[in-house]
Amino acid sequence: MTFVRKVKIAFEVSLFPKTPSTMKYFAIFLFALTFLGSCNSKTSENSEVSGKVEEVDAVTFKNLLASGNGIVLDVRTPEEVAQGIIPDAYVIDIYQSGFEEKLQSLPKDKEVYVYCAVGGRSRQAADVLLNNGFTKVYNLSGGIVDWRRNGFEVVKPN
Repeated sequence: MTFVRKVKIAFEVSLFPKTPSTMKYFAIFLFALTFLGSCNSKTSENSEVSGKVEEVDAVTFKNLLASGNGIVLDVRTPEEVAQGIIPDAYVIDIYQSGFEEKLQSLPKDKEVYVYCAVGGRSRQAADVLLNNGFTKVYNLSGGIVDWRRNGFEVVKPN
């Protein structure tokens, strides 16, 4: 049974008036409900890999760094990096050719704390890390922008 047919059946048994415009809004509502429900996850798991990406805020990210259990990975461009990095971060530009190959130089037995400007590219990089054998990856969801907003240290790269 197709999704459209299921929506029609659900609509037919509902208490709403059966007009074309009401059915249209009901279908939009069901689609939005399904879409929003799928976007609510704080972690993602890929069934083909054994790890997961955990989205964390700047305070949690800082606490993770302080634990000393992992490495920090900055995936921003050289122009962005020149404005400052989180201390002790490895810098591998996600847009640079050979990005995946360069990730292989990182120890896979460590947690990876990855960030970019606002969290989008680092999320992509986190998925690449999982697909390359890293099992515990944390993404700074607000990126270095959120890090700075919290007043945390940023240093000039070497």
